[in-house]
Amino acid sequence: MTPQNILFVDDSPMVLSLLERTLTQEAFTLHTAHTPKEALQVLEQHPIDVVVSDLLMPGLDGITFLRMIKKDYPHIVRIILSGHLHTQSILSAINHVGVFRFLTKPLELDDDTLKKILYEALDQAKLNRNSLHADQNAASDLSVFIDSILNAPYRPYVLLNEQDIVTAVHVALAELYPVGCSLRHPDGEGIQLTTHSLYIPYGESESSDPDLYTLDTLTLGHSSLRLIRLSEIA
Repeated sequence: MTPQNILFVDDSPMVLSLLERTLTQEAFTLHTAHTPKEALQVLEQHPIDVVVSDLLMPGLDGITFLRMIKKDYPHIVRIILSGHLHTQSILSAINHVGVFRFLTKPLELDDDTLKKILYEALDQAKLNRNSLHADQNAASDLSVFIDSILNAPYRPYVLLNEQDIVTAVHVALAELYPVGCSLRHPDGEGIQLTTHSLYIPYGESESSDPDLYTLDTLTLGHSSLRLIRLSEIA
């Protein structure tokens, strides 16, 4: 199992000491920092999953600090721990930081509420990492997909979205199949390129007839793109 790491940031040594004693037996590694500057050093050295931060600290304020984390470490789950929460702070955190939970001081450590919240945050961080990884893979696949278009300009193409709407088209086909038009066959079971008398059933999502066309499909999350390359221009 990949180690999970939680970072508490608070300028009170008493608070951090209490948290260390309370959470020492938990199934995650606890890191602490007294200032946002120290916290940023911890973030550079350890794969942090969750950050729990006070708002009012010397130097960098908590909202600015958490906003930096959101930008540089988007997978990290952000929790505010403060004894000075007020309406403006809450609105600012919601609008600019994207906070998972608000915790108020003094912390109630006699029950398992805090631990439950931290484990929920760790689960969310895992989902965030998986989503970020999937997005990165999708971006890479899309880049390869686009390169395949740009590197074969001699093959006129039509690019369709999941509704079979033309989203991009080779200049040689722009008048025949303009962007925004639908190429879905009336029976709803395939794609129809009328000018080329070409019908492609959906079952041929990755097949081709090289004498007429080739077809490639790229799936991006819940959507997909279909690239039809024609062998010749009508």
